[in-house]
Amino acid sequence: MHRIVFMLILAVAAAARLWFGDAGVPHAVGIDEPQVVGRAIAILRTGDWNPHVFDYPTLVIYVHACVAIVRFLWGALQGEWSSLDAFTIEAIYGAGRFVAALIGVATVWLTYRLAREIGSRPVALLAAALLAVRPLHIRESHFILTDVPMTALTTLAVWLSLRAARRHDIRAYAWAGAACGLAAAAKYNGGIALVAPLAAWIVSERRATQRFLTLAAIVGAAAAAFIAGAPYTLLDMPRFLDGFAAQFSRFAAPSGAGEPPWIVYLTHLSPDWARFSVPLALTGAGILLASRQTRRLAAPLLAFTLAYFYTLATHSHVFGRYALPLLPIVCLLWSVAVLWLVAQARRLAPFQKPLAAQLPLAAAVALLLWPPAAEAVRWLDQYKRADTRAIAAAWLKGNTPKGTRVAVENNGPTYLESAGFRVAAAQVLVDHPIDWYRARADYLVISAADLSRYAEYTSAGATVFQVTPTAQRWGPGILIVRLAPHGVNSQLHNAAIPK
Repeated sequence: MHRIVFMLILAVAAAARLWFGDAGVPHAVGIDEPQVVGRAIAILRTGDWNPHVFDYPTLVIYVHACVAIVRFLWGALQGEWSSLDAFTIEAIYGAGRFVAALIGVATVWLTYRLAREIGSRPVALLAAALLAVRPLHIRESHFILTDVPMTALTTLAVWLSLRAARRHDIRAYAWAGAACGLAAAAKYNGGIALVAPLAAWIVSERRATQRFLTLAAIVGAAAAAFIAGAPYTLLDMPRFLDGFAAQFSRFAAPSGAGEPPWIVYLTHLSPDWARFSVPLALTGAGILLASRQTRRLAAPLLAFTLAYFYTLATHSHVFGRYALPLLPIVCLLWSVAVLWLVAQARRLAPFQKPLAAQLPLAAAVALLLWPPAAEAVRWLDQYKRADTRAIAAAWLKGNTPKGTRVAVENNGPTYLESAGFRVAAAQVLVDHPIDWYRARADYLVISAADLSRYAEYTSAGATVFQVTPTAQRWGPGILIVRLAPHGVNSQLHNAAIPK
């Protein structure tokens, strides 16, 4: 029965993460997806595995490059294309997102293994079920990004750290260190996972005869795994150091605007349907620390949690997905707390019939699983719909000829080149003066939330298309301006706005 329930949990996790996996492709893909995919495609086209840009480490890029190679070879065998030039962006995203979803499902399995290491089978099943329906993890498992792979690897590292603390084996500690190195090679902040095996070493091995050999195994395996996943860290060290420094200088201090980062991340970890999240997690942590059987194993788990949250809370650039590595542990702590509370309820009010004794547990599980599952279904229903970027791309394809030159911002429609447009890309249009675009574009695709800086650009020609986001239509507000020749005064007019 236990195995059947676990297989059902994995099936639900897979369905939720694979559902509508091709949504938004090619013109409304996730923010930052083109950064990973573009570098993977560059490897196929150039044969150069050096990314030359080091804002991300390379492990996830290499994984998706290999996935794209396999997809290309399979497609060639099926007669889908005969050269790399014919390899479609839809095929690349289809294969890459499939693998991203499978990594998300693997994280549910790893959460089960982590919980099983420190708790009972019911604790492990509930923890896995909680992550399986968690909307934040479901959402991010739909995109080709670094966060979900890094979360899988940090969860693996914490699990292996607990196992090493239980086994007191140097090889087990080395495996835990290697998982930490791979987590850092997926995304730099994954290296915080090294806190877990070090905490296990401090608690369990500090008096052991081979304690320094064990410490060397942890650190050495972590370094070796990181270099294996990101070899150009050494092979192109000057550029790596520049890229690493540039990336982390932007995260060095909290921004002065808005709420403090720690509040924002607690909000992501405690959505409206889970305002009890933090007290329940703290209860679970207290239960683990109070028991002699679990206290030693809880140390690496909680050390990583505190270190990772502290790092998030003291740095800027706040995004919900940055909290993903904490979700498996939060689900584990919830599971520990809920099952303990259910056990206490049974003691206080013993049930005469075995079936009735299961009612408190069933009620608790329903209260925990139904709200996130319902929110995840709502998100998936919204996700399958065309957002403003796809609508704008459809207008361009239907109203302009192939070869039209368009200037597009970073958060605007993606991969317009695949539809035959000539694209002048910009992070934001205001990076260049309007005359720069007149020489390179026929249309401006403006997708900024704040148009106060865009007066020069919106007045440079006729506004021929406009679409705004709604509760049923996600995406940025988009204006398409047809550029008038320099010196020509144009009468602005608005095209019909989709409702």
